[in-house]
Amino acid sequence: MNKPEASMPSREGLPKGETAHPNLTSAEIRSIYGGTAVSAPLVRPSPNHVPNPVTPTSSLGATNTQNWSTALQNLLDQPPSVLPQRLLLGGFAFCMVCGVWATFGQIDEVGKATGKLVPKGEVYKIHPIESGKVAKIAVKEGESVTAGQVLVELDTKLGATEVERLEQLINADQIKLIQMQGLIENIRQEAQTRQQIAKADIDAQQAAIAQAQTKVAALQEQLLQHQEAKVASQDRLERLKRLKATTQALLQQREDDAFALKERLENLKPLLASGAISKEQVFQAEHSLRASQRVITQTQLQEAASNQDQIYQAQQSIRDHNSAITLTQSDFNQTLAEIQRLQAGLTQKQAEVHRTQLETKQKLQQLEIELTQLNAKIAENRNLLTSAKARLKQKFLYAPVDGVVSSLNVANIGEVFQPGQTIAEVAPQDAPLVLSASLPNQEAGFIKEGMPVQIKLDAYPYQEYGIIKGKVTSLSADAKTDQQLGSVYEVEVSLNRDYVTEDDQMIRFKPGQTAKADIIIRRRRIVDFLLDPIRQLQKGGVNL
Repeated sequence: MNKPEASMPSREGLPKGETAHPNLTSAEIRSIYGGTAVSAPLVRPSPNHVPNPVTPTSSLGATNTQNWSTALQNLLDQPPSVLPQRLLLGGFAFCMVCGVWATFGQIDEVGKATGKLVPKGEVYKIHPIESGKVAKIAVKEGESVTAGQVLVELDTKLGATEVERLEQLINADQIKLIQMQGLIENIRQEAQTRQQIAKADIDAQQAAIAQAQTKVAALQEQLLQHQEAKVASQDRLERLKRLKATTQALLQQREDDAFALKERLENLKPLLASGAISKEQVFQAEHSLRASQRVITQTQLQEAASNQDQIYQAQQSIRDHNSAITLTQSDFNQTLAEIQRLQAGLTQKQAEVHRTQLETKQKLQQLEIELTQLNAKIAENRNLLTSAKARLKQKFLYAPVDGVVSSLNVANIGEVFQPGQTIAEVAPQDAPLVLSASLPNQEAGFIKEGMPVQIKLDAYPYQEYGIIKGKVTSLSADAKTDQQLGSVYEVEVSLNRDYVTEDDQMIRFKPGQTAKADIIIRRRRIVDFLLDPIRQLQKGGVNL
C-alpha cells in the first residue's frame, strides 16, 4: 500500500522556460496549492536523494492518493520550502533590531500647534468704524505704504452732506449769536444811558429838594427873626406906652404943682397989696410958677416930639413885622408844598427807574437764557460737526505705520463693509515674522519659553523645502476658547530664518501663511512610548 513519495527535480536544473510540471501551468499550480507554487521554487531531486517514507494514514487516504493526478502528486511530493524558515529567522532578526532600536533609540515628544505667520507685534488690521460702500481702492496687495497713506476710501457723500448741514447750522446760529450779543449790548448801553439820565434827574430833583429845604430853613429862620422882632417891637411899644403914661402922670403932677404955685401967687398978690409980704416973695412965687410952666411945656414938647414918634415907630415896626411874617409864612408854605411836590416827583422818578431797571434786568436775563441756549446749541452742533468730520475722516482708511499691505479683502468698488470687518492688513516694515499659533489645552502642560520648535509651512512642503527651526518666545497666561479646538493657549514662536530657497533663489515668507508647529517638549525612549499603555493599565488596577 505504501510507496515512496516522488521528489520533484530541482528547478535550477530545468531548462529556461520550462516548469517542473510540464502538464500544469503556473496559474493551475497556484490555484491548487493556494498560490505557493509561485513563491516556493521547485527543487529537482538529486540522483542521490532518498525519498522520505510515506507514513500510512488510512486506507481512505491511500485510496485518495491513488486517485490523484500525476501533476498533483508531483506537486505534493516536492520537499518543504525553506522560505518559512528564512521568514522566521528574518522576523526574529527584525524583532531583535527593533528591540534594540526601541531600547536605545529616542524620539521627540512634541506638542502640536497650528497658526499663521504674523509680523512681530501683530499686523495692523484695517476695518471701518461704520458700515460703508467702497468708493476708491488706492493700493494693491503687497504694495509698500507709508504711515498716513490712504488705503481705501468709502463713500463720503452722506458724511459730506451732514458736515455741510452742520456747518450751515453753526454759521446761522453764530450770526444769530452775534445779533443777540449786539442786542444785549445795546440794551445794556440804553439801560445805562437811561440810568444816567434818571440819575441826573434824580440828582436835580434832590438838589431842588435840598435847595427848597435850605430855603425853608432860611424862611423859617426869617420867620423866627420877624416873630422875635415883632415881639421886641411889641415889648418896646408897651414900654413906650408905659413911659407915656409915666410922663403924663409926671406932667399932670407938674401941672398940679404949677396950679398950686399959681394959686399961691394969687394968694400972695393981695398980701403984697396989703404989704404983708415983700415984693420979693411975690417975685419968687412968679419965678417958680414960670419955671414949672416951662418944665411942663418942655415935657409936653418932648413927649409930643419923641414919645409919640417912638410909639408910632414901634407900631409901624409891628405892622411891618406882621406883614413880613405873613409873606414869609406864605413863602414858607409854598416852599414846603414845592418840597412835597419835588419829593413826590423824586419818588415817582425812583419808582420809574426801579421799574425800568427791573424790566431791563428781566429782559437781559431772558436774552442771557436764550444766549446760553444758543451757545449750548452751537456747542452741541460743533460736537456733532466734530463727530461728523471724524466719521467723514473715518471713511478714509489710512495706513497706521510704514509697511506692506499684506492682505486686501476688497476687489471691486461698491462693495459694502460692516463695522469691524477687516478690509486690509498692514504688516509693519522690517518687522520680523513670527508664528502665532494656537496650542490645545491638553498639550500645553509642559510648554515653556525657549523650547525648540519644528515648523512646517503649508505653502512650502517640508519634504521638499525642509523644516524651519524656531523656539517658543511667549505663551499666553490664560486660555481662550476656540470654536474648533476648544480651550487653547496662544503661543508665539520665533523663526531661525524667514525664507526658503529654490533654484538658489531666496523666497521670503509672507504674513498670513499658515503653518504647523511641533514643540519639542522632551526626548524619550521608544520603548517608553510602547510601554505607556501597559503602565497606564497597571496604574488603573488591571493585572496583566
